[in-house]
Amino acid sequence: MVRPTVARCLAYAAFALVLAPAADARAQLPAATGRQIALSQPAWKLFVPDDYQDRGGVADLLVHFHGDPQTVWNNAAYARLNAVVLTVNYSGLSSAYTGPFTNRRLFGSLLGESLNKLRALDDFSDNLEWDRVGVSSFSAGYGAVREILKQSGYRDQIDGVLAADSLYASTASDGTPLDSQMADYKTYATLAQQGAKTLLFSHSRVLTHTYENTAETGDELLAHLGVAASPVDRDGLGDLRFYREAQSGGFRLWGAEGADGDAHLAHLRYMGEFLRELPLAKVPEPSALMLALPGLAMAAMRRRRRIAEVR
Repeated sequence: MVRPTVARCLAYAAFALVLAPAADARAQLPAATGRQIALSQPAWKLFVPDDYQDRGGVADLLVHFHGDPQTVWNNAAYARLNAVVLTVNYSGLSSAYTGPFTNRRLFGSLLGESLNKLRALDDFSDNLEWDRVGVSSFSAGYGAVREILKQSGYRDQIDGVLAADSLYASTASDGTPLDSQMADYKTYATLAQQGAKTLLFSHSRVLTHTYENTAETGDELLAHLGVAASPVDRDGLGDLRFYREAQSGGFRLWGAEGADGDAHLAHLRYMGEFLRELPLAKVPEPSALMLALPGLAMAAMRRRRRIAEVR
């Protein structure tokens, strides 16, 4: 399925962000801070943002597959997600994610272990339950998501999915993406179109030659839903620039310019552009009064100083 030269280029580019946050992303996104909680596998990281607002006995969860955790946290902060973030990173291409998640129990175990870790913290309820669950992936991370979506129980549990330049497939004899590798994404896309779920899909124009790239799998989803993309010419977050968009119910697609490794990485660096559309709880925007308070406090202090000087 994978042409070695293309695969290596994408792998090296992806691991550059797995290993270290991008400096330019930090310059344009908030630097998220919070608690990192160790899990049973080093590849799994649980993160509670400092601005997380307690919701009593429930919490929202974002599970992200493949990409530097700090970059994911920063983008979640940009999207103002009031959610705990769980990142999963394995070394390798899509098969590194597909393999473990062929175990039908793994995703449930991952969510269960994360929930138990939070229940053990003083500031979370002992009876905490997940409320809304969002799943996102970048690049090779789709290998895990594809396996997870095969299970109807997990499809029911997951409220929204983001594929950030992150769905590839073998080429069928008719030149389209192999249906067996698209079927469960199509099922979820149909549920999204009907308003029961949310499916967000972004793609670049990076060519893969011997298998279907994200633009082509995006075309397949559009054809399945009977939806046509509209041409656009607008900037997104950071380096993202969009040339087409489509929306039908809870399904949304963004087509971005760029056909090199850096264009591919932009979908991770600036995934906050898409994360904000997930149906997860949001941290409330500061009110006009709260924004004005620092200035009012400074003015009051200056006034007191002037009064003291007169006296």
